[in-house]
Amino acid sequence: MNKSMQFSYLEHVDHELLPTIEILWEISRVFHADSDTYVSAFYQELNALREHPSLQQENEVERLQALCRLFYVHLGFSKAPEPLLSAKRVLVDRAIRLRTGEPLTLAFLLQEAASYHGLVLELIDFPDYPLLRLDYAQSSYFVDPSSGELLHGSQVQERFEDATEDEEQFSWEVLEAAEQKLILVRYLSELKHAFISDRRFADALTTVHMLLTVLPDDPYEIRDRGYILEELDCNHVAVDDYQYFVEQCPDDPSAQLLRLQLENWTQPQTILH
Repeated sequence: MNKSMQFSYLEHVDHELLPTIEILWEISRVFHADSDTYVSAFYQELNALREHPSLQQENEVERLQALCRLFYVHLGFSKAPEPLLSAKRVLVDRAIRLRTGEPLTLAFLLQEAASYHGLVLELIDFPDYPLLRLDYAQSSYFVDPSSGELLHGSQVQERFEDATEDEEQFSWEVLEAAEQKLILVRYLSELKHAFISDRRFADALTTVHMLLTVLPDDPYEIRDRGYILEELDCNHVAVDDYQYFVEQCPDDPSAQLLRLQLENWTQPQTILH
């Protein structure tokens, strides 16, 4: 099957034709047949909150604070407890089921919960993990999706400096809304690494094909595909991917190691009798 046809919902992310959350639901469906059960349950829970007194306030900042309390306390969402990435904490349907997720996944779910209750939260591509931004009454308010804590401008700047270890200059431009393509690449990359960490290499391969739908011919994704194919004992196919990467990125530190590996693979094997 043609991979781009299979992931047609990823083909037009440059034009943002589909809501990001719809694309995330589609991605989850690829990996779990019961995905819709949890997505449906999530919307039922959001609907049940509609009449909650704390969500009836006019002031959007107070409404956002109330929503965060409901999301992290009443609905019980929390940051993933494990130090290592796992796909069950990245995929949105599993995060709904288990009530824990990586900060980026929680950001998507909280953003959707806010949208459902008339609040527009922009997703900010931030070092370490993304933040959410609410613009209200000529001010901006930022939400840490790992906890629901509301941050002010100075706290956001401090967090940026800590995350980049003062190696990057902070500017207010870093707090602009992220483009859909950028944030989906970040999500799919996180998912790919999670599947590799879980040693679910067939699923990692599917995720690389999703990334290559968004980033056609990207040498780094093709290198990663080679690595995953090697883990799946498909060295004869991995050779082409490694060769492509070495040709496209000859100065990359990993290219030298791959050159040696390719030389070893192509040398005739001595057969011992």
